[in-house]
Amino acid sequence: MSQSVDAAGKAVTREQEVEAEASSRVEGLSCPNCGGALEVVTGLRVVTCPYCDKSLLATPEVGVRRWVVKPKLDLDRALDLGKRWLSKGWSKDSRLRREAEMGETILCFLPFYRVEADCIGFALGTEERRRSQGSGSHRRVVVEEVDVERSVARSYDGTFPALNVGEWGIQRIDLRGDQLVPYDRVALERHGMVFPPTGSETVVKRAAIEQFKLQSDPAHGLKKVRFRFLETLRERLTVIYYPVWVVRYRFRNRSYQLLVDAEDGTLAYGKSPGNDLFRAVMLVGSQALALFFGTTALQLVGGSPAGLLVIGAATILALVWGWRRFRHGGVVVEGTGVDPELDLGDAWSTLTDRETQEQVLRDLMQGRLPEIRR
Repeated sequence: MSQSVDAAGKAVTREQEVEAEASSRVEGLSCPNCGGALEVVTGLRVVTCPYCDKSLLATPEVGVRRWVVKPKLDLDRALDLGKRWLSKGWSKDSRLRREAEMGETILCFLPFYRVEADCIGFALGTEERRRSQGSGSHRRVVVEEVDVERSVARSYDGTFPALNVGEWGIQRIDLRGDQLVPYDRVALERHGMVFPPTGSETVVKRAAIEQFKLQSDPAHGLKKVRFRFLETLRERLTVIYYPVWVVRYRFRNRSYQLLVDAEDGTLAYGKSPGNDLFRAVMLVGSQALALFFGTTALQLVGGSPAGLLVIGAATILALVWGWRRFRHGGVVVEGTGVDPELDLGDAWSTLTDRETQEQVLRDLMQGRLPEIRR
């Protein structure tokens, strides 16, 4: 009996390989030409009937193409990158470089859905255009509505997680320049752990297409829309198995993990305890800067309502930014696969709802201290 060895060192018999290969086949299909039974391997779209030699094309509902990104990073380099990330940065606990204990490291292949589509369309409507007339004290702004025609033709290529990313933390991947090879389940399991897709292909594809249409809407910005047409062509969905090194470590009796991109050698997801001193400095420092620049600016602008509005808004943004750094700095999360954090410009939009924002602005205009209720 022939045997092979997988990534965990266990013997894999030929019967087990045949069983694994058979589980990836789609049965119950018949040839439309002769009626013979067909076996379609998942991921293949061209099928040849074994009875009449008729070449057939499997639609995406029958077979979804699957590809694997070829890993390039080895175990030693992944460990070295994880250690270097733990030892740098002011926001992380300074004791990590001395007390962190590196644990097991596993190569995993995580599934992602890749959705590609072309959006074409056009819209007829009007838009506002402003122009100045006259000069000096007789200068005025004239608003006109002009008939316009807009067309759009864009290609989109997006990746979306095909499983629950709560444990892994990776929200997206970058496939530019990556080498894709055909999916082979048996060969892939010899290199590392393979996770199957658990998300709905139909739901992900529908959501991606709606997102593409929203981004390419030709009627965006028009004051009046008389006619609008938008359609998607060449919609394609594939499953991409992306390689990552899962590096686990312990720090003060707590377990953490890092995900290192096995293709380009960058940190895809990293989680570590934060630096309490750095959090306190950011909170106190933002308050001190807001107080210093706020009082100085008040002396310069006097009681001007517009000046009070600008100073009050800038002060609130600085305080909110410092509070966010203190509140969420207990755990540091970084990586190329993590959604970017809200910057200072987004703090105002996430501070309160619209009605409370308007109330804050009215209080600032009247010279009162605004009250923020979350």
